Amino acid sequence: MQSKFLRLAAGLGATAAAALYGTSAAQAHEYYHHHHHYRAAYDDRPLTVTKHHHRYYAAPVAAMPDPWHGPVPVITGPNYVAATLVSLPFRAVNTVFPAYGDPATNPLIFVGAPVHVAAQVAEFPFYAVGTVFGAPPPVAY
Repeated sequence: MQSKFLRLAAGLGATAAAALYGTSAAQAHEYYHHHHHYRAAYDDRPLTVTKHHHRYYAAPVAAMPDPWHGPVPVITGPNYVAATLVSLPFRAVNTVFPAYGDPATNPLIFVGAPVHVAAQVAEFPFYAVGTVFGAPPPVAY
C-alpha cells in the first residue's frame, strides 16, 4: 500500500505533466487539420478559420494625364526649359555654398541655405504649372 503522501505526489506529478505537455497528439492533429491555420508571423492575432479563398484584384486607377504626348508638351516643354534656365544661377551658387550640413564645421551654409530657399521660391511657379499637366517636378534640387 502506498501512503497518502506518495499518492498525492504522484497525482500532482501527473497533473503537472498534463499541464506542461498540453493536449494529446490526436487532439493536436485534429485541431491543426480542420482549417485552422497558425501563422508564426502573426503571434498576436487569433487563429483564423478559412473555408474558401477570395481573389482580390487591384482597384482601378484613375487615368493620369500624359505630359509627353498630345497637346500638353507645348506647355510642359517650354516650362522645363524655363525652369532649367531659372535654376542655373542657384545651382552655380550652391556648388560653392552648400545648402545642408553642420554650420559649426562649415560656415558656408549660412550663405547656401538662404540661396536654396530662394531657389525653391523662384522655381515654384514652374513646379505648379508642370504638376497641373501631370509632369514630374522640373528640377530635382
